[in-house]
Amino acid sequence: MIIKRALVTSTTVLAVLGGSLVAAPAASATPTGCGDLSNGQLCIKGGKLGKGGKYKFTVSYWRGGSGARGEITVKLGTQRKNDDITAWPLWFGSKKTRNGYAALSKTHELDSDNCIRGVMDYKGKTYVTKWRCP
Repeated sequence: MIIKRALVTSTTVLAVLGGSLVAAPAASATPTGCGDLSNGQLCIKGGKLGKGGKYKFTVSYWRGGSGARGEITVKLGTQRKNDDITAWPLWFGSKKTRNGYAALSKTHELDSDNCIRGVMDYKGKTYVTKWRCP
């Protein structure tokens, strides 16, 4: 009985942790590789898909729209996946917007079969771009 209760609790905790990014609202795709959010735009640029190696990725957020007032601090990073796994986000750090814009870059490994997307956290809510895949 105790083992069964522990298994159910563990499964629930993993589902909540893993589901937080799965349920994150995805930004709608634009031709420039950015995604439109209700109050701005989230972008991921750089890298070379389909070829493994170390690549520089830049994730940026532009705050706009009718409800956007003042500067905010956002956490920016990337997330990658392939047919086997979806990795936890790799956070680049946090940055305060300046004139409504924030961007951070980082160089990291990407395998030839990896897809990648930009991620942003603001006030405990995670936003993601569409996946970029080879």
